[in-house]
Amino acid sequence: MTLQAPPHLSPSSISTFQQCPLKFKFSKIDGLVEPPTVHTLLGNFVHDILEELYLRPAGERSQETARVIARDKWFSDYEFQAKSLNLNNRDFRWKAWWCVENLWQIEEPQDEEFAGVEYPVHGETNGVQVKGFIDRYRTNPDGSLEISDYKTGKIPSPRFAADKFTQLYIYALMMRVLGVGETSKVSLVYLAGPEVLTREVTEEAIDKTVQLLVNTKKDVDAFCEQGEFPAKPSGLCNWCHFKKICPAWTNKRG
Repeated sequence: MTLQAPPHLSPSSISTFQQCPLKFKFSKIDGLVEPPTVHTLLGNFVHDILEELYLRPAGERSQETARVIARDKWFSDYEFQAKSLNLNNRDFRWKAWWCVENLWQIEEPQDEEFAGVEYPVHGETNGVQVKGFIDRYRTNPDGSLEISDYKTGKIPSPRFAADKFTQLYIYALMMRVLGVGETSKVSLVYLAGPEVLTREVTEEAIDKTVQLLVNTKKDVDAFCEQGEFPAKPSGLCNWCHFKKICPAWTNKRG
């Protein structure tokens, strides 16, 4: 049976496909929803706080303002979700605030100006529809762009750091395609560190990104035509929400 490919790819869906094509199918084609985990909930909470903080006028971007935003968002959007995960609310909120507070060790928010915050990116390149949101980007004095993404997890070892920039290279490519501008640098803002990892955007990186998009779309379409997506067992299977319906996991456990 031929399957219907999703209308677009995103950096996160490409990452899922690379991790396991069958997990991609469950999520992006079958529409099965993964419940939040403590890690995704923490990331969403911190991202929401910082998004609203940087949408405020520069003079209001203080830690006191961030605390008010955090409290309001907690009670309106996150308290119930935390209860569903049986989290220790005090510990969870402390970890989130630690990430937010560390922003002031990285930069002074009142002095920062961004051209886009939670900026939507939706366009086509080389026959591939791409959709996503950029946490923030600035326009440098020379007209070039710098794209950055918040991270609330651990700083990766140098061996795995390069893979973490794939999402930002995709956004750099799309900002070019959409005519917004040329990106000179991309940065991962590790709030728990705190530390910022930065890479220059080269033509080689852009070319590799184009090839990644084209190859991913080609493989997804081929698997849809076949009507079957293969599982890709790895150590990550232990934490996969779909393992109970995955034949590879069932055979492994059986």
